[in-house]
Amino acid sequence: MKISVYVFCLFVLFACQSNNIQSAIIEEGKMIGIMADVYILEMHYQKKYGSPTQYEKPLSRALNNLFLSHGTTKSNYEKSFEFYASNHEKFIQMNETVIQRYNTMLLEK
Repeated sequence: MKISVYVFCLFVLFACQSNNIQSAIIEEGKMIGIMADVYILEMHYQKKYGSPTQYEKPLSRALNNLFLSHGTTKSNYEKSFEFYASNHEKFIQMNETVIQRYNTMLLEK
């Protein structure tokens, strides 16, 4: 009987942990928008400063402000990025959507 209770508690514990991980993942559509903004910021700093050592701190501040404007954190973005990157096909689709949005933005200018 003790073993059954112990096993049941383990299942409940793991089920709660997986729900917490899933609830921390940014919704796909919102994630695509954040990824697009992050990529643009990174391109701007790379183009302007060239060397990562020169723009590391300003980029970090800019990214923190970006995440705040999207209602998330760097940590949550990184966890979500890893989650989506673990599904290679889905991640490729998301990046293609980011590129399409960027190209559309360039054409509108």
